[in-house]
Amino acid sequence: MCSSDLLNRLLIIISLLVTGNLLASTTLTAIEEAFERGELTQDERILNKVYAMLEPELLDPRFQEIEIGTIKCGTPILIEYEALQPQLSQTTIDIIEGLLLPSVDGLRETFFSPGGHFSFNYATTGIDAVPATDSDASGVPDFVEWAATYLDYTWAQEVDSAGFAGPNHAGGDGFYNVSFESMGPYGYCTTSGLDVGATELTRLVLHNSYVGFGANQDPEGNVKGAMKVTCAHEFKHASQRSESSWSEDGWVELDATWAEEFVYNYVNDSMLNFMGSGDPYSHPHWGLDHGGTGSYEDYAWEDFMHQRFDANSYTTAPILEYFWDWRQTHTTQNVMTSYAQALTQYGSSLPEAFAEYVVWNFFTGSRAVIVDGISQFGYDDAGVNGYPTATLTSTHNSYPVSSSVTGIENLGSRMIRLNTSNQLGLEIEFDGQDGVEMSAMWAIRQDDNTVDWGSIDLDGSNDGSIVLDVRDATMAALIPVVTQITGTTYGASYSIELNSLAECDPGDIDDSGIIDVTDLVRLVAIILGNGAPANDVELCAADVNDDGQPNIQDVITLVDLILQ
Repeated sequence: MCSSDLLNRLLIIISLLVTGNLLASTTLTAIEEAFERGELTQDERILNKVYAMLEPELLDPRFQEIEIGTIKCGTPILIEYEALQPQLSQTTIDIIEGLLLPSVDGLRETFFSPGGHFSFNYATTGIDAVPATDSDASGVPDFVEWAATYLDYTWAQEVDSAGFAGPNHAGGDGFYNVSFESMGPYGYCTTSGLDVGATELTRLVLHNSYVGFGANQDPEGNVKGAMKVTCAHEFKHASQRSESSWSEDGWVELDATWAEEFVYNYVNDSMLNFMGSGDPYSHPHWGLDHGGTGSYEDYAWEDFMHQRFDANSYTTAPILEYFWDWRQTHTTQNVMTSYAQALTQYGSSLPEAFAEYVVWNFFTGSRAVIVDGISQFGYDDAGVNGYPTATLTSTHNSYPVSSSVTGIENLGSRMIRLNTSNQLGLEIEFDGQDGVEMSAMWAIRQDDNTVDWGSIDLDGSNDGSIVLDVRDATMAALIPVVTQITGTTYGASYSIELNSLAECDPGDIDDSGIIDVTDLVRLVAIILGNGAPANDVELCAADVNDDGQPNIQDVITLVDLILQ
């Protein structure tokens, strides 16, 4: 039995997952707020959350007029319920368990997936009935056959190919059980309503129509797209339960959402419908664990790990497989520490990887580097229509400039854009807050659509400087990032001024390697103020006699050089 402290910790974390990240409904938020005000008991609180998910007509009257909205996944609520059971009355447990029993509404049929793993129980009449269309006249609704196809494919990808644990479903009917319900969430994975006498740990419940959910980018349509990502998402929850008994708190949602990308990359349901408030693009200064854990909107972190360290394979995921293998024997370890362990095995570290991650996040959306429809840097879908663009703290167009950033949480960053028109070099002086693990990342997008990036060498006080060559750049970035796992909020200051970059050859104004009459013509134009403004290298070379400014004396000196 869990301790009271652990239960309370789980309660807080999962509640934040459901409400604090603004990904759940306003109803769930209202329930949580009422509980915090002391207006609901613990039993009433969890009961109303389950009602909002499964039976909204049973909600407390004060919540029935509030819009429920879209609940991505019901599993977090059920994980919370499971953690709270020692504190709940038997009456409350009986009510919730009754709601979680497999539905017997309507005429019921059973279908087994062609892959031999899944048993589908579905209704043909009643509130839970699936769409009746049977275009192939097989006697099984197309909707059920789609689910079987998608889950068979999910099993092949997540278990057979990637090596994640499959669900334990020995005993009982020998199949992993799936059913369909009319409900609020896309789906859920539950430990309730299992086969009698079986050793199975979970079963899956899918929505019975997928009508009314947000649009996605599946070429086969929104209904099929929503079902596909739900199969990948909820089946990953079943795998997690087999691996480590959901000991990761809200991080299980981050991982399950990444699984949508791994199995059905092109659908982009979560990208379109569950970004925009607490994600690393709208709030890059918020930490990865803002609110207690990662969640749906943070799936880019595992997407980065997968694409960066697994050669962007959509058949294998060795670094994340290692992570879950590690979690089997380290269920009480801080999840970020487990990520760090996995990164170490792949030649990196958490600070190093997270610093690169925020650079990837800078070049997405409108700043993605796309040539002929293909991403040239970072995420393979960085430029997909609808992919978020990270919020900038500042944009600098002229120099010198001095500024500062504040409010960076642990595992958070600030995005600063440096426009580079007609500049040769930018000299950055960085002064980070003392006593914090911090990096100062820089990045340059070149006009050939390549990206150069790295970090400023910082001393023990987080101070450092660098000169960036931006002659061929279309933009640059300075990204202060806090790389430590825990903490509050931190800041940094910086100054940027122009730099001529390098030495010049006096007299070789056009930098051709030859001093000739062309250089003389350009020198006269610079002195008279004709033509294009001189850049730093031209001004340096035009000062032939090194007296500090181009003038008639430089013309005389240059003529002598040419005649020689």
